[in-house]
Amino acid sequence: MAPRFLLRHLLRHHSTAAPIPKPYLFNSHGSPTIFNHPQHPILRFLSTRPGRSTRSKKPDIGSRARQLQTRRLWTYALTISCIAGFVVIVLNQFQDQLVFYVTPTEALDKYTSDPMKSKFRLGGLVLENSVAQIPSSSEIQFVITDLITDILVKYEGSLPDLFREGHSAVVEGFVKPLDEETKKKEEALLKNTSKLGVTEKARTLECYFAATEVLAKHDEKYMPAEVANAIEKNKKFIEEQEKNGKEASIIANAGDAKA
Repeated sequence: MAPRFLLRHLLRHHSTAAPIPKPYLFNSHGSPTIFNHPQHPILRFLSTRPGRSTRSKKPDIGSRARQLQTRRLWTYALTISCIAGFVVIVLNQFQDQLVFYVTPTEALDKYTSDPMKSKFRLGGLVLENSVAQIPSSSEIQFVITDLITDILVKYEGSLPDLFREGHSAVVEGFVKPLDEETKKKEEALLKNTSKLGVTEKARTLECYFAATEVLAKHDEKYMPAEVANAIEKNKKFIEEQEKNGKEASIIANAGDAKA
């Protein structure tokens, strides 16, 4: 009886303007049941789309905050590392280009304490009658003094026009050891000159100054302030020593006269 009822129902509603018949499902009593509701269990079973979860997911605010904090810390760490590396590179470059002015006494102290010291600028007075040209060589030797310490300077090249004996000079380079073999060789080359007697004090040292550049600025009396102050201080010290020596000599002579 159920099929005839369904046939009459379809014939009665069959028309071009009639709506498309809805799917039916016969229940246990034989009467049709419409199951076109999207949440019907049979339609959900036949559908290929995955079912949506009915539970709403609450955002994990704590986890999100921890992720942002970790990302921020990594950003800070990378930024600080880059800045630190840049500062180290700049300081190294600055240290390489930084050149100090020293006197012969200070240069000798630096060499004694640390023979591997970086290059610096040596300032002082060019000792008179100390400039000597090594025969068959482009090397020129002279002595720089601060009135207390004399140091031998070796330089290959031509000296500036403002370079004069008895005047101030600034040379840039390194302090290097001087062995006995080199001393004897140079003495043999310069034996016919009067330079050895003048430079004897400087040649007794175990080192010399290897100049890479001889500086001449402004005029022949150019001298850095720190070097000029050191020389002036040494000059006063020498004058006091000479004065004290004369006074001691006078007192000694007076005592001998009384005796």
